[in-house]
Amino acid sequence: MFRNILGTIGIRAINALLTLFIIVLNARCLGAEGVGTISLIILAVTIIQLLTNLIGGSAVIYMTPRVGVYRLLLPAYMWSILISFAGAFSMELIGQLIPSVEIIPNGYLMEVLVLTLVVSLTSVHFMLILGLEKISTFNWVNLIQITALILILIVFYFINDYRNVMAYFWAYFISYLLTYLITLIRLIPHVKPVPLNGLSKIIKDLLRFGTYVQVANIFQQLNYRLSYYLVDFFSGRAAVGILSVGVQVSEGLWLIGRSIAIVQLSRISNEKDDKYSIRISLVLMKITWTITLLALIILLLVPSFAFQMLFGKVFAGIHPLVFSLGFGIVSLSASMILSQFFSGVNKPFHNTISSAIGLVITVGCGLLLIPDLGVIGAGITATLSYTFATLYQIIIFIRITHTEFRELLFTGDDFMQIRKEIQLLIKSPIQILTKKQ
Repeated sequence: MFRNILGTIGIRAINALLTLFIIVLNARCLGAEGVGTISLIILAVTIIQLLTNLIGGSAVIYMTPRVGVYRLLLPAYMWSILISFAGAFSMELIGQLIPSVEIIPNGYLMEVLVLTLVVSLTSVHFMLILGLEKISTFNWVNLIQITALILILIVFYFINDYRNVMAYFWAYFISYLLTYLITLIRLIPHVKPVPLNGLSKIIKDLLRFGTYVQVANIFQQLNYRLSYYLVDFFSGRAAVGILSVGVQVSEGLWLIGRSIAIVQLSRISNEKDDKYSIRISLVLMKITWTITLLALIILLLVPSFAFQMLFGKVFAGIHPLVFSLGFGIVSLSASMILSQFFSGVNKPFHNTISSAIGLVITVGCGLLLIPDLGVIGAGITATLSYTFATLYQIIIFIRITHTEFRELLFTGDDFMQIRKEIQLLIKSPIQILTKKQ
């Protein structure tokens, strides 16, 4: 497992650097308002995708080793297509009925629909790949997607001098279409036709598991991004661009947590030993929040003028925004591990409750702080939301696993576990080389 974690971290570290490069490209070529519009388009796609993931999301990871790829593809595809259309047109209707609520930026309905379709279907493929524990494939295809996005953007921005929101749309669409085709090819060998008996039960199981997980994810995504709409309403589109850049820089600190969480869920979903799941989740949580805290300290030591040099003077307020987000980012890095534990042991409703707590705080504090403090108010709101949501998960984890509070800190057993995994990591390549000789 640690080999998969290290591989995932390595690939995601590269992805994080490439993402930072994309942020710089967009900031320099499109300005704050253009970045703000792009952020709202991608946010609309993400919100609809949360609904498509009721059947096509992490429930697929849990079900893949149990029912196989073939019987999951059909319901996941049909649901994704149906919800993509329904979600996009419903959002547009809300915007028409309430002009002040611009969920989809004006004039970008078809762009949101097209992106939602390709992203949602690709996501189904990714979930199946994770369910098969093909972590390496998942990592490399993600790297291909973001690399393709950068190359296309460079062609548009600097060779064709095509610098507007539509340039980003086409680059994003083409990169995901490529990813869809690659993942489809990788899945074909695992698509073995079997009788579709019991398909209705499979759909019910997907919905049952997926509803808990996705309601939690919907709440959590609103925790992450509801402030975008509030800032857009109270401070304008350019302020959304500044907030978006600051948030993406800060969320780069989740590299470790997200990398570990992906492998953790894939492992626990295939694990029958509950004690092992508890033990490994504890160790991974401690590793995650410790490394994230150290990374935050390093980021905060970066001077303000460095951010201005990188993104441009219009993004001068990023450093204090990162500071206001910092503690919340560290809190949520631990939450990522706890969330995957609850999902992996089939108790995802605790994630739903945690996210609901965070959402209540986001709405209340956001309406209170953002009108006066702008993007800094959004940062403080996020920190409060993430922290209280994580506290709930910690309390529940302690209660259902009978873990003592002191076990949340590093112990001698943790270091022995890490040492054992590292020894296996080093030993495996040596054994392979010995066998070849």
